[in-house]
Amino acid sequence: MSQEIEGFFKKFHENISSTIDDVTNNNFANLESNSKRVSYLCSLPCVKDYDLSNDVAKCETGGKFPVEKDVEKARQFKEEGNKAVQVGDWAKALHLYSQSMIYMPQKETEDLSIVIANRSAALNHLEQYEDCISDIKRSLSLGYPRHLRYKIYERKARCLLVLKRNQEAIVAFQDTLSALDEANNLNKEKRQKMRTDAKLMLEILNKGLVLAGRPKDPEPLKKSPPKPKLPGKHNQRYPAASEAVQIDYSETKGRFATATTNIQAGDVLLVEKPHSGVLLAEYAKTHCQNCFVKCVIPLPCPKCPNVIFCSDKCLDAAEKSYHGYECHILPLIWKSGCSITCHIALRMITQNNKEYFKGLIDELDNKPTGTYKTNDYRNIYNLVSHEDKRTKQDFLHRTQMTVFLLKLLEISGYFDGKPKKKSVDIEDIKTMAIAGSYAEDIALFGGLILKNLQVLQFNAHEVFELQCPKPKVGQNIIKHDGKSVFLAGAVFPTLALFNHCCDPNVVRYFTGPYIVVRAVKNIQKGEEISENYGPIFTTVPKEKRKIQLKDQYWFDCTCTPCEQNWPMYKDMTENYMRFKCDSDRPCPNVIPVPYDCKEFMVQCGLCQQYTNILKGLKSLQDTEMMYKLGRVAMEEGKYGDAMKKFIEMLKLYDATLAPPYRSFYDCVQDLRSCMLSMGNYCIV
Repeated sequence: MSQEIEGFFKKFHENISSTIDDVTNNNFANLESNSKRVSYLCSLPCVKDYDLSNDVAKCETGGKFPVEKDVEKARQFKEEGNKAVQVGDWAKALHLYSQSMIYMPQKETEDLSIVIANRSAALNHLEQYEDCISDIKRSLSLGYPRHLRYKIYERKARCLLVLKRNQEAIVAFQDTLSALDEANNLNKEKRQKMRTDAKLMLEILNKGLVLAGRPKDPEPLKKSPPKPKLPGKHNQRYPAASEAVQIDYSETKGRFATATTNIQAGDVLLVEKPHSGVLLAEYAKTHCQNCFVKCVIPLPCPKCPNVIFCSDKCLDAAEKSYHGYECHILPLIWKSGCSITCHIALRMITQNNKEYFKGLIDELDNKPTGTYKTNDYRNIYNLVSHEDKRTKQDFLHRTQMTVFLLKLLEISGYFDGKPKKKSVDIEDIKTMAIAGSYAEDIALFGGLILKNLQVLQFNAHEVFELQCPKPKVGQNIIKHDGKSVFLAGAVFPTLALFNHCCDPNVVRYFTGPYIVVRAVKNIQKGEEISENYGPIFTTVPKEKRKIQLKDQYWFDCTCTPCEQNWPMYKDMTENYMRFKCDSDRPCPNVIPVPYDCKEFMVQCGLCQQYTNILKGLKSLQDTEMMYKLGRVAMEEGKYGDAMKKFIEMLKLYDATLAPPYRSFYDCVQDLRSCMLSMGNYCIV
């Protein structure tokens, strides 16, 4: 996730690095704090005098800069939408009207209100009644022409009837009658017919309500997916985690998670919202900028054509925090070629106001006590950053990125405490110098951003969704055939405390922005709960895993598959079974037993006691049938039923055999696929 793509920042980095002489390099190398590193680099003439404008102008990717809506483009999409309506292609019309909304300037209120009203018609025909009503409300709030309002009031009334919200429908039909008085362009005959129909519906509805005892209307359906819940009690210190999870510490491992009780495969162990997260640029027009879900009915930012939202709630949350500042600088971030982690490092600042950080600065170096809260920046600040192991070149490169991100904060208005009303222009990036009046801000926020960049290198997670093939008519969506696609990057403070294992015992997926972590194996009390940072032993050779983990995360992996040199899945032999020692006193030994073994009792080489092989084989005889039933349920899209079978199998396996062996990992992999199917997905 930290790998950079080509962009103008590379040229800036190369120019600054080649300009800095040995004396300046040595001065930089001797600096001992992040704040001093950033302040020093910001003071250099070669940085202050650097002109980004030409590089930005030449960069064709990453969106239009300066940021502006495009009324001609908006009207073109609207006309194409109207043509789609004429041939009855309502799905295409929905898409085209949505595109028109994205590009329509906020000042063109009447045009925008008409496009939204047109989209409400498409939604009505597609039986998306709740969304149709929402668009009608938006259209009216923007001043939809009074002589046309009878159309959308009647549409709203009909939608409410379908939703059985009859009291609201009565109001909508009354509004229709009032609006018909202003329908100057409507011919007399049609107006009279609509008036008669509306009065008839009011009479029927009022009689029906009286006979039914005037019941309350049902609540509007919730559009957004429900927040996932952590079953049972929470860990009091780490409330995002279950009470079955404990966070321990050792000098060699740092902080890590262990089980406080026996955990069963399938148990939910953690549900956490990201402290901060950023959607990849390529999904900015298809997914919600705030919660990462796919938007079929998008809401655009009122000021820029670069991002969309799934709901008014997400739009409002973004506008009041990070997007208020990022709206006019997003193309600069994308054109720079900076990695998603660099953008998260900036988002971690823009999502809170300046005063929030000024209030925290004196506490940052003291690890917080008490409840470990996801939204507390101090918990992010104190995650592993390996600052003491970094080279001068590493610091120099990250500090250069920090200087660029600081410049973005300045031109966005962040240092002044509110987003700039005037658009950010090409003139604003003709120099990288930051005004002298912001010297304290450079030291404070520069230090924080440079720290963020170091922390995120080891603690950021990929956010993904399943992209599933379209099912045949009348069939369930088969999600386990979907492809897991990287959508966004985020940092989850509690999950960041879980250590790596090449044979992880948990799986993670996403519901909206929330990460859900579930046990994919049975975990014994006191055993470490481990996730996976990338390479899994069943598919990646040991040496390659160790090199990858050392390069990216700076540690030597000592997990069991690495220490015991477990074979990859393709190399697992079927010549013998690995029985657990069945001693009456705990014995950790594994007894390899050939498949053609004629003995029923086999002696353990460690404790010298005998294990009853026949007893173990009897307990395993049902696993093959269970697996077949689980697979059948999977293929039918019945993931809950499939999970029950796989979990039952794992209990039998765990009682008798010790991994690694193929049938165990077949079961674990299918259980994992079932769990992933519970998360975010879209149809492609």
